[in-house]
Amino acid sequence: MKHRKKGRKLFTYQAKNRRIFSEYHPVRNAVGTLLLLVIMAGLGIVGYNIVGPVVTRIRAEESNPTVTPEPYFTETQPVQTELIAEAVTTTAEVTTTAVQTTTAVTTRRSAKFPEDTVVAYYTPAEALTDLDTLEDAAKKCADSGYTAMILPMKDDIGMLRYATASEKAKQCGAANDSLLTLREIRNAVGRYQINCIAEFYTLTDRTYPNTFNDGSYVFLDGNTRWLDNAPEEGGKPWLNPFSQATSDYLAGLANELTAGGISQIICKGTVFPHFYPTDADLLGGQINDMGARKTALLNVLNAIAAAAPGAGLYADGKALTDGAEEAFDIDQLSMGTVFVEINPSAFTEPFTAGGERFDPGTLAFREKMLMLTDAMQKAVGGRVMIPCLREDAMTPQELHLAIETLAEAGCRTIHVYPAAAEEPDADAPADENAGNAADAAQPDGAQPAG
Repeated sequence: MKHRKKGRKLFTYQAKNRRIFSEYHPVRNAVGTLLLLVIMAGLGIVGYNIVGPVVTRIRAEESNPTVTPEPYFTETQPVQTELIAEAVTTTAEVTTTAVQTTTAVTTRRSAKFPEDTVVAYYTPAEALTDLDTLEDAAKKCADSGYTAMILPMKDDIGMLRYATASEKAKQCGAANDSLLTLREIRNAVGRYQINCIAEFYTLTDRTYPNTFNDGSYVFLDGNTRWLDNAPEEGGKPWLNPFSQATSDYLAGLANELTAGGISQIICKGTVFPHFYPTDADLLGGQINDMGARKTALLNVLNAIAAAAPGAGLYADGKALTDGAEEAFDIDQLSMGTVFVEINPSAFTEPFTAGGERFDPGTLAFREKMLMLTDAMQKAVGGRVMIPCLREDAMTPQELHLAIETLAEAGCRTIHVYPAAAEEPDADAPADENAGNAADAAQPDGAQPAG
């Protein structure tokens, strides 16, 4: 068989590039180049949107760096012993501990008070009902420019307004575990950068001595508890400053408040009840011995001061200069602070303080406040004098001027009270003819000691 010789196979352009997307077709080359350009442009746009803001932020930080504030409030640190005035504008921050989280809220303080002066406002016991109510009260204080709250931790009948660890306080019904703890109280007000100050009534306590015999006035027979009036007339027992149990109980509570971060404790109600002359026959002659009485009051206050260095005596300025403040002694009182109530209208005649004579005369309000500040400071000796003002003792304009004047005179802390509180009867019975523990063989104002 004869075979045909095969020649060299030829490929034409048309045969080789029959499909437009074949490897060598010119259309594919053009499309590929176009896609590459589109991808590069997209990457450029995305890169600019991402890198651009970062570069802008870096340049802004270089020209105006941001300062991160130090935490104002931490859960693990107690409130400083010495109150410090806050800045007019504060910064928000969040402080977290292993136990719970505390948030400090941004708030703009009112400029109504001098910046370098702590002005504290009294808050009623109702604010301690629950956390929401307490936070509302703290916010109102902060919005009004105050930097501290005065809270009634122990009221004038002996009830505690916080959850205490004191077994005796629980046993006598002065407190229970349903109350807010000191930590909760401090954290709640700390969110608004407010410091806590405790109002602490001492001897007007009728709750502890109603249960325990060791801290109450008891007849010499040791079996009958003394009351300040007949039971049917509302007679009540009082804490007895001659009893060591009284000092121990009050000092223990004051120490608890200090350990809980309360920087200042205002000791009020350090007074004796009214005694009838015949009560000395039933209670002992010491209740009429002025020296023994003063020593007993000072023993109570000095025991509290030893347990709580931030504690101080609350004294009426007029009584202080008249020598009628029985619990105060310029040499024997160991407390380093005295909270002095100053009422300009109470001073109309010349008086002496610290051995110096002062005459209010016809001084204008500002000059009179300056004079009274100087006089009260001399009256308390070398102690810190913290002035206390009442809103109902002067007009709003006078109150504002009084705060400015006190700050000008060097007072770094000032307390403001909304109205005069009714103090329990002390050496001033409502009815001189009312029966009491000494009125009969079976006294109307006495009850068996528990």
